[in-house]
Amino acid sequence: MAEYIVSARKYRPAHFNEMVGQEQVALTLKNAIRTGQLAHSFLFCGPRGVGKTTAARILAKTINCVNISADFEACDKCESCVSFQRNASFNIHELDAASNNSVEDIRNLVDQVRFPPQSGKYKIYIIDEVHMLSAGAFNAFLKTLEEPPSYCKFILATTEKHKILPTILSRCQIFDFRRIGIDTIVKHLKHICEAEKINAEEDALHIIAQKADGGMRDALSMFDRLASFSNNTLTYNSVLENLNVLDYDYFFKATDALLIENLSFVLQLLDEVLKKGFEGDDFVLGMCEHFRNLLFCKDDKTLALLEVSDSLKQKYATQTSLASTDFLVNCMNLGNQCDVQYKQSKNKRLTVELALIKMCYVNSVVSISADASKKKLPDTVKTEVAKPKTEVISEEQVKVLNEPAFNPNDKPENTNDKPKTDKPTTVNSQPATRNPQPVTLSKSKKVLTLDSINNNGSSNEQREITLTAEEITEGEILILNQENILQLWNEYASKISEEKKGLKISFSLYQPVLDEVNLNKVSLSVKSDIQKKQFDEVRMGVQHFFSKRTGVNLELEVLADKQVDSGAKPYTPKEKFERLIEKNPAIKKMQQQFGLELDYD
Repeated sequence: MAEYIVSARKYRPAHFNEMVGQEQVALTLKNAIRTGQLAHSFLFCGPRGVGKTTAARILAKTINCVNISADFEACDKCESCVSFQRNASFNIHELDAASNNSVEDIRNLVDQVRFPPQSGKYKIYIIDEVHMLSAGAFNAFLKTLEEPPSYCKFILATTEKHKILPTILSRCQIFDFRRIGIDTIVKHLKHICEAEKINAEEDALHIIAQKADGGMRDALSMFDRLASFSNNTLTYNSVLENLNVLDYDYFFKATDALLIENLSFVLQLLDEVLKKGFEGDDFVLGMCEHFRNLLFCKDDKTLALLEVSDSLKQKYATQTSLASTDFLVNCMNLGNQCDVQYKQSKNKRLTVELALIKMCYVNSVVSISADASKKKLPDTVKTEVAKPKTEVISEEQVKVLNEPAFNPNDKPENTNDKPKTDKPTTVNSQPATRNPQPVTLSKSKKVLTLDSINNNGSSNEQREITLTAEEITEGEILILNQENILQLWNEYASKISEEKKGLKISFSLYQPVLDEVNLNKVSLSVKSDIQKKQFDEVRMGVQHFFSKRTGVNLELEVLADKQVDSGAKPYTPKEKFERLIEKNPAIKKMQQQFGLELDYD
């Protein structure tokens, strides 16, 4: 009877083109051999069982091969290759750092490095689990690792890269090995099944690959155990039983029951799972994974992310048409919360049952919430949703845009002669060259609709404007030029209440300038940020007044002069007062009007 060899050793790759799931590493190493750009030290890091030590052995054998092939693979026939395969090579040394982690062990290794190889080109040291070396051993290894002899190569392998000293990492060429995909593992297992004449269902191989969590060695170990148990016949049920994995059917049945709100069936299903020896969180996490797969099935782009067999994909596609996206997302959230609370809960079964009860009535809660939100939606909001381009405000909310700018007691001209009616009053005076948008005030409906007046003169954007009925007049439409802008400026200033003397004085001190290039823009330069803020408060009212009288949507830009006087800083109180007068002449006028006397002492 021949000696039994486990699959992980029997089918261990011997060449770069046989490496499974690490094609990018194999290609990089082959290119380095082809170009002769081999580093003196390598670091292979990644999860367990993904081929780090195997890649190190293949690299060591290949670079010492005498008759390397055209595709830069080892020949397996020369003396170096044959001795390596028999584990009798004097040039390739494997060291387990887990059991040889002391300073003395590394010193012995350094002493061996001094002697060149007896045969072959390189002397190669493969150090596995290098993160197990002590800090002293690392320090003893630093100098040799940084400047080894030309005939010496170091290949380090580790599963915990973060435990290695940065000084070691900086001296190595690092290769990151990734987890092997489920489809890749299944494909390799099929190849072994054909070679070993083992009958295996594809769903059974998928379960093995998923349980391996990206590690080929773990997958092969489970494969050997299951093949021995089932007498070289791997079925889906036998794999589930031996690997202690929940059947997918549990999750499909539970989801069907949740969709029809059959709570009793879901709870009975949970009891059956618990009696089989599974933990409650295993069932919840399985349900979350099931909901995630159903969600991914709703889009062809995410369907490729499902790492299951084709038969299972068809089941997922059938069930996902019955479950809404809201249901799946909410159930995933509930399952995640249950998983977080499970370890802290004293009554773990109740925690799982409560999560399943909530999942069962997700659709009802969502529909009730949606109906309640519709009932609470105000009519005004519904109108705005239906007509997003129309802004309507009630007459009770209509106020003067800038209260200081207008005196409610002052009545504009020609308003006494206008009869009061309940019909809408429309102002639509049209000059010969311009066609301003109408402003309509409806007293019967008690709403004011403005479609044309905005902040930047654009007809596509709208801004809410509040006005009193007395302000909407049929004033003379003026031609847009600098002279008429100044006339309207003074006319607006005359309407300001006497109680706002400061604002009136500011209007008399500054004059706006019409932009010669952009006729829709009027600029006003002031000397301080305080005055800028004062004019910004009435800017919208001025813009509307100008736009109404010229038929053009004008924008008023207020700019503050940021220049600072380069003279000496005021020191005495008198100098400070004089400097204030220079910046704001209104202070001097206020002093004269109120007869104030200044005390400079």
